[in-house]
Amino acid sequence: MRRISLFNHYWRCFFIQGSWSYKSMIGLGFCFCMLPVLKRMYAEPEERKAFLRRHLEFFNSHPFFVSWCLGAVIKLEEESVRKAWTNHNPISIFKQRLMGPLGAIGDQLFWSGLKPAAAALAVWLALSNGWIAIPAFLIVYNVPVFYFRALGLQRGYQKGFDIVNDLSLRRFQPWYDVCVGLGVIFTGMCLIAAVDWNLTQGVRFLIAFILALPVALVLLYLKRSINLILVLTALVAVLFGLFI
Repeated sequence: MRRISLFNHYWRCFFIQGSWSYKSMIGLGFCFCMLPVLKRMYAEPEERKAFLRRHLEFFNSHPFFVSWCLGAVIKLEEESVRKAWTNHNPISIFKQRLMGPLGAIGDQLFWSGLKPAAAALAVWLALSNGWIAIPAFLIVYNVPVFYFRALGLQRGYQKGFDIVNDLSLRRFQPWYDVCVGLGVIFTGMCLIAAVDWNLTQGVRFLIAFILALPVALVLLYLKRSINLILVLTALVAVLFGLFI
């Protein structure tokens, strides 16, 4: 496949959640990403209807990792035309089997790894340098997203069915470990910057900050949601600041 044709699928995968629904999750978005194959490979109306039916089925995955499945399915659709497959069920089954691994890898790498690290970096930059935090966060968070989407599409198209050998948590563990390590470092830098800022504002602010820390630690120990931890910790800090 020419690079320009593969790029046509690549930019479409950024809109895969644009038609999300409870019925098919991102199934309609996946079909949208496959439309260039439909236009290029199928001319007969009945063939086009069958193509749309098998790609409008329920499908769910991590949106940043769906390109790994997309590239492989593009390869399989092309092979089915060249080899005149009479049964396309293997393609549908293949998509179903990839939903779990892709979701698990994407959730761990991006939601649990990259996003907290990028957010911690942005908070530290906001406390120490101001507005530069916004472009820094957008760059640090989105560059890996663009990279893994492109890598997955290319690898999937090269390997077809064999892409399953590349999709395991163990293979992506080093990336996750780097994200976690950076997240810990940036979080420590945030604490240092927060203490420094409170010192410049006065002892009362520093005391409120220190008293709010045990609240955050207790909530972390109880495994509460990060949103609840942030809200309650900020509320406690404000209350301590008002009454000290």
